[in-house]
Amino acid sequence: MFDSQSVGAAMGRKPKTTGPRARDPGAFKSVLVRINADGWRALKMLAIESDTTLNALAVEAFNDLLKKRGKRTTVENPLLD
Repeated sequence: MFDSQSVGAAMGRKPKTTGPRARDPGAFKSVLVRINADGWRALKMLAIESDTTLNALAVEAFNDLLKKRGKRTTVENPLLD
């Protein structure tokens, strides 16, 4: 099975290691999501086909939801420099 870190590592992506946010453990929060196996497989395949990570897909989805509800899109991906 793939997870977002192994998919990212396989595609040459590295976790953000520079800048003030990368060093501040309180700058970003984690989200745990439980989904069914078919949904997990579909999202993994979408990430691979899009040459991105599951984390990046989640950030995009959160920002789309905020925009849909008339809020400012403020969710950032901590894995990108």
